Amino acid sequence: MAMYQAFYQKLLTNLDNRFTVLASMPASLIKSLRGIGLSISESVVLGILLKGGPMFASRIAKEAHLNRTTTYGVLKELVEKGLVSKVKARSATNYQALSPELLPDYIAKRREDLLEKEKELRAAIPQLLLLRSKAHVLPKVQFFEGEEGVKQAYEDTLENNSEKFLRDISGVDAIYNTFDPVWIKYYLEKRTRLGIRCSDLAPESDWARKSKGEDEKYLRTTKFLPSQYFFDVEFAIYSDKVGIFSYAKENPVAILIEDATISHAMKQLFDFIESRAQ
Repeated sequence: MAMYQAFYQKLLTNLDNRFTVLASMPASLIKSLRGIGLSISESVVLGILLKGGPMFASRIAKEAHLNRTTTYGVLKELVEKGLVSKVKARSATNYQALSPELLPDYIAKRREDLLEKEKELRAAIPQLLLLRSKAHVLPKVQFFEGEEGVKQAYEDTLENNSEKFLRDISGVDAIYNTFDPVWIKYYLEKRTRLGIRCSDLAPESDWARKSKGEDEKYLRTTKFLPSQYFFDVEFAIYSDKVGIFSYAKENPVAILIEDATISHAMKQLFDFIESRAQ
């Protein structure tokens, strides 16, 4: 603990010392340097070089209260920005700031560059918005696997059903053969409690007739499809979504597709089939 306290104390001291170096520079210069995007460390190092002339990295590190590695990184950034130049002196390298009289021109040029980039970005905004709108047009698809995953998808038909209505084409036998009756009862009761009405189309069978007998209890209207059209799948259509539930014994799965166009088409198809069902 004492080691960490010493480390943080040293870090805070170094920060204080850097701010002291900045405080010794003209306020207008600090504002200009920070305004063109220089970090505190970059501003400190540049300020030291502007005041002291050419220096070795070791001396800059000492005066800036930075370690050697950080100092070399800061100098590299300043060299790339054209604010500092370096000259080999025997086996070492001297670093020198841009001449003070050239600094206003440099800052003015940087501001022009930033303004130009701003204009370019503003010109690109309509294209970015178009790309974003196209992304929103793409259907959102979620995939659920296994019995628990399918149950989670069923919860969406209740929790995210803003129109409080569910169009259902269901293989009732497959549902009762896949899920625990306790969970089926839980789902039906929750749907009823939330006030979500259901219109159900199901191949006629013993399970389907039993389900139809509880229509009034569960805010549901059931119509039968011919028994030869038996399937182990359920389609749930609600709000802007279409749910596809497969009751394959090996691995039940569910797919939720969120897309207003697809949902609208499926609702129309459902309404057409329902009008001809018994």
